[in-house]
Parts: sequence; C-alpha cells; structure tokens
Amino acid sequence: MGDGDRAGGRGELGQVLASRDPRVRARVPSGGRSRPALHRGHDDAGFVAAAASRREDRVDAAARDRARRRARPGSGRPYRSRTHVNGIGVDFTSSNYLDYRHGHDRLRPWRRLTTGLPPALGEFRRSARLAAELARRTGRSAGVLETSTLHAFVDGWAVLTARPAAVFIDEEAYPIGRIGLRANGLSGKVVRHFDPGHLSEALRRLPSGRRPVLLVDGLCPGCGRLAPLRELVDVLAPRRGVVLVDDTQAMGVGATASLSLPSSAPVVVVASAAKGYGVPLAVLTGPETLVRQVRHEAPTRLHGSGPSAAAQTALAQVLAVDSTEGARRRRILAELIELFQSGLRQYRLPAADGGRWPTQTVPVPREFCASVRASLLRQGVRTVAVNRRCRSGLGIAFLINAGHRPADVERAVDALAAAFAELRVAS
Repeated sequence: MGDGDRAGGRGELGQVLASRDPRVRARVPSGGRSRPALHRGHDDAGFVAAAASRREDRVDAAARDRARRRARPGSGRPYRSRTHVNGIGVDFTSSNYLDYRHGHDRLRPWRRLTTGLPPALGEFRRSARLAAELARRTGRSAGVLETSTLHAFVDGWAVLTARPAAVFIDEEAYPIGRIGLRANGLSGKVVRHFDPGHLSEALRRLPSGRRPVLLVDGLCPGCGRLAPLRELVDVLAPRRGVVLVDDTQAMGVGATASLSLPSSAPVVVVASAAKGYGVPLAVLTGPETLVRQVRHEAPTRLHGSGPSAAAQTALAQVLAVDSTEGARRRRILAELIELFQSGLRQYRLPAADGGRWPTQTVPVPREFCASVRASLLRQGVRTVAVNRRCRSGLGIAFLINAGHRPADVERAVDALAAAFAELRVAS
C-alpha cells in the first residue's frame, strides 16, 4: 500500500471498524429483558447468562435493576434518552452521526450573522481557514465553503462543464448531485455502481474532444463500500477526466475515499459538514486552479449568500473539539453499530444493509414495510422507511448516532423483533 493509501485521520471510524479488534464491543450488552420468540425452540437462556456475567464486574444488582427499568417501556419510570422524540421513545432518524449539537449558549458570539455580500465579493475572514482545514481532511489541496451541498454541486458542475464535457453518473449516486447537474441544464449517462469496467466501456463510445466527468458517492450507505476511486481515476486518465465525489456520508465520520489518492489527482469533493460535525454548511475541495475558479466565478457565489457566521462559528468550534473528543465518539458509534447487528443476529432477523456504517437498513417486504414502521412507532421507536440502496425493495432504516445509549439500541432491536413477530402471527 502506498503512502497515499491511508485510512484517514487518527481515531476515524473507518480505522476502528477495519481493525475488527475484539475489544471493540458494546459496553452494556443486553440482559434479561423479555424477547418475543420468532422461531420455535429458540432459547435465550445462554444469551441471558452470558450477558449477566459480563455485567457483573461493572454494576451491582441494584444498578442492573435500575438499568432494566429505564430500558423497558411500562416499567413504572419514564424512558428518557438524549435522542427521544417529544419526550417519548427513541429517534433513529437523525444523520448527525457523532451527535455534535452546538447549542447557542455554547457558541462564541458573532458581530453579524451575514456579510450581506455574495461570497465572490466578500466572505468572513475565517472562511478561507475553515475551507483549507476541510480540504486537508478530504486529502485535497484547496477548498471553498458553500451554504449547502446543492450550492456546491451547482457551482462545481458549472465550472467542470464550462468546456465541452460528457457527464457520467454512478447509478447509486445520491440525488443532490443530479439536481445540481440539472440546475445547469445538463444530464448524464448512467453507469453501473462502482464498476470501473463498465465506465471504461462507456468511454470507448465517447467522441473525442469532450472531457468525461463522473459523479459518484465516496461511500455507499447501502453496501457500506468505499468507491474504488483509484481505479476510476485510472480509467478516466487517458481522456483527462475528473471524478466528482459526494463524500457527505464519510467526512468527519470515517475514512473518506479521497484520502487514498494524492492531492494532485483529478478529484473534486463535495461534502456536507452536517453528518460528521453537525453543522449545516458544505465544502467543495479539489485542485487549486479549479477551486479558485469556483470561488470567484461560480453562479451561487455570485448570486447567493454564503454560510452564516453562526454556522462557521459552530464549524470552527467542532473542528477544535473533534481533535480530542472525536475518537471517543467514533468508538462509541462503532460499539453501538456492533450491538445493533449482534441483536439482529440474536433474533435471527434479516441482516442490515450498510456494512459497519451508521445507516443500518433492515430489508422488509414491500407489502409489510408500512405496518412494521407503524408497529415500531407504537413502541416508541422512530425510523425511516426507505428504498434500499444497491438493493431492490424497501427497508426500515435505523440511523445510529453517538448520542444513543446501548439501552436505546436494545430497545430498537426488541421492538423490531416484536414487529416481525406480529407479522408472523398475522400471516
């Protein structure tokens, strides 16, 4: 592996998960809560005994009893979580994966919320410094802050297609990149998911004189894989092509695909800071020449507003805090994902899509998806019904974040098992 093939910054979730270290496990395994049997003869006795022994060295009997009452609905005490929905139940719909919250009382004050200028004419002084830091974290040489990923894609496509170009779109690419392309009055040819061979075939039919640009997600939340950027760049190289990467899922959360390539590679990255850092702004990073063109000539930077002082203040604070706090949050997140997946295995429920990433989507037959989600909601667990990425059919998505407790995840798995049991009885 070359120097460029690094997995990301210290403490990144990708490193924690890739290590498969046996010490990375849920700290509060599930215990003796009642579990609806989905299969005849299924015996939880061994599981309960093992869980009890693992807890013994950490909490006494009274503490375990209190934990059970907190974790079980209808126990006589209200169930409270940092991720509750209107005070009741647990919310698994937020993609603020590391649970950075930025309360107004925790942010430094600002003199004015906005410059009143389009960013091309004037920005807050810290904008350039923050963009440079996010560029470093995506492995690119330069960056520019944008109000949202939609702004960034509109600007990125405008610059990348200013000269004759042929656009290719990975079939599983997130819609926001496509919307930005259509806003420029353009469309593209769809190629198979993470398939350099199919892209190579498409390029052979491309007329000369047009530069290929490929839109692809840096990480697919469906299959949990990083994009094969090195192979895609190699395929595009003879035509001096560019890869436009939506790295929103990974930035700040785990190893981003773009970090595997040198900063000089023809790769442009668009990423939101909302998932990894809890901040509603975005960044476009890439080669210095292209970024300079976006900064001064791109349409939303000429005609729109830039990121607010509040968002930039929150980003500056979280980048400083993340250097010391981020590793712990990523470790907690990894443990919770493992706890969720082990719970599915214990109940013999369908394995979730998403690999070892925070968006865990459990496949559910299309005709039962609405009833399963409704059952979860009745049990105080809020989820999202989604079209499965990289797969056919529907699923129930559980967006796990570092603000959840082990008891929250256990409750979600219990509720899902109960929902599937209801389907079995009904059928």
